Amino acid sequence: MTKLWLAATALTTALMTSGCVIVVADEGDGAKMMRQHRSADGYIVLDRDGDYSRLSGDLNLRGRLGGDLSLVSGDVDADGLEVGGEVSIAAGDVNFTGKVDGEVSIAGGDVSWNGEAGDELSIAAGNLTVRGHIAGSASLASGDMEVDATFRDGLSAHAGSMTINGEVHGPLELVAINEMRRNRDYDDEGDIEIGARVHDGGQVCGIRVTIASTARIDGRFEVFAEHQPVVESGARVDDLVFTLRDRRDCEDLIDN
Repeated sequence: MTKLWLAATALTTALMTSGCVIVVADEGDGAKMMRQHRSADGYIVLDRDGDYSRLSGDLNLRGRLGGDLSLVSGDVDADGLEVGGEVSIAAGDVNFTGKVDGEVSIAGGDVSWNGEAGDELSIAAGNLTVRGHIAGSASLASGDMEVDATFRDGLSAHAGSMTINGEVHGPLELVAINEMRRNRDYDDEGDIEIGARVHDGGQVCGIRVTIASTARIDGRFEVFAEHQPVVESGARVDDLVFTLRDRRDCEDLIDN
């Protein structure tokens, strides 16, 4: 217990020291602190086979972790991080690049994900950017959303407005403004723009839907919107079915 307390104290002290690097290895290896004169802020380098969890302020992470990563913190910046287990983050703003073999769950303010997820990806954010490759199913929710990624097992996305590029295999469900208030205009919200390669059709519910020139959509593609969808020149849609939304809730229109 004394060794664990001393290690925790060393980590806390190092975090408060500007321009320092903390190397966190497995239990028994302790923590090493090195000077990094090129960085104004300290950061943590993970180099361990086990799990790592932390409750703290802002975090700046690098390195490799064989087990699970669990964070409850302020802002998180993970740069080129490799995680062999699962990732769970509840934080302020999150900027994650790297690779995760297991499931990923992130809740934050402005979230940017750019990496590989070997299993499910679940993100809830204020504003969201997703890039990279997701092997499992993906569930995304945010205010504004920008996606340019490859999804191997479906994508379910709910947002105020969204732009979807990349490639989607499996079920696709996109919802912008699930519920519409009767006495409110939505001039700047509820837009869905799709420029992706979609292999298995899908269902889309929003206020305005644009199928961009880069879109290639196979299978039945159902659109529920307040306006006729715009299909740009060059887009290819095999089977487009449009139904006027008429201010109905999307959950009453989309199959669950």
